[in-house]
Amino acid sequence: MKVLFYSNAREYTSGEKSFEAETTSSVKTLIDLLGKQYGEKFKTFLLGNNTCFILVNGKGIMTTGGLETPLHPDDKIEVLPLIGGG
Repeated sequence: MKVLFYSNAREYTSGEKSFEAETTSSVKTLIDLLGKQYGEKFKTFLLGNNTCFILVNGKGIMTTGGLETPLHPDDKIEVLPLIGGG
C-alpha cells in the first residue's frame, strides 16, 4: 500500500513524499509501522487531536472506523496536516 505525505507532515519524514508499506491490518497498525520508520514524534503527530487528517482511498478515517479502519494491499493512504486560515 502507498502512504502519501503532504505539506508539513514531511518534516517528520525527512522530506519523503511517500512510503510503500507492507500490508497491515488497520490504520492503527500502519501508524505503529510509521512510528518505527520515522520516529515517535511522527507517531504522536498522527495520533494527535487536530493535527492531521488521515484518508484511506479518499475517505476520512473518522467515517470508516477510525484507527480500526481495515487496510488492503492496494489502498492509498494520505496524511494531510490541518491548515488554519481565514
